[in-house]
Amino acid sequence: MSAYAIRYVDRAAQCKAALASPQRASLEVLEKRLSLNPFGPPAISNRDNSWSAAFKGGFITYVVSNRHVVINVVDLVAL
Repeated sequence: MSAYAIRYVDRAAQCKAALASPQRASLEVLEKRLSLNPFGPPAISNRDNSWSAAFKGGFITYVVSNRHVVINVVDLVAL
């Protein structure tokens, strides 16, 4: 199985760019895990074809395209 590519919509990309170093490092660890299996832990189904996963200091919401092997992050919330 190929690893999924991860793309961020504009607003989520801006939030990612504004993260502090510890949050960004935690998000990078999460991205590596999700790229291998976007449906496994720590992913949580939102029951509307979107998924959420938390990292230290925030969470992302994303949808998955199995056809294109892409995870599209539609929201990033820093806490």
